Amino acid sequence: MLIRPAALSPHLPEVAAWLHAEWWQGEPVAATEAYLRAATGPAAPCALIAEDGGRPLGTATLDLEDLPSRRDLSPWLASVLVAPAHRRQGVATALVQDVLRRARQQGHRRIWLFTPDQAPFYAARGWAAAGTETYRARAVTLMSFALAP
Repeated sequence: MLIRPAALSPHLPEVAAWLHAEWWQGEPVAATEAYLRAATGPAAPCALIAEDGGRPLGTATLDLEDLPSRRDLSPWLASVLVAPAHRRQGVATALVQDVLRRARQQGHRRIWLFTPDQAPFYAARGWAAAGTETYRARAVTLMSFALAP
């Protein structure tokens, strides 16, 4: 499996369509593509695509902000999405690890995420619940991960 910045992947348009369909319907898909092309890292924002055998598997982003009610927190693990055919094969875990590595390399001591339904997945990988927030009129779990220097 290869994980690289989205801007370097030929699968960027397809992954942008996934993200648009999953979370970003309020904006044109072209805006999603533009964001992925600009989020090249190494510092946040850095959108990543996991691929293998000439096909995209999933995506994740190291971002500066993600939850409007918590602009005081940064950086964020955001937009983790794996194609249904490739779930439960370690793709999300590999993407999360890559984002953590990048955040650590940038000198961050803690990283944040929020999730409406995947708290057990993240807790099993060392993330700690840090409360409940509301996002788009839905309760979400705020979580953090301490990054070793």
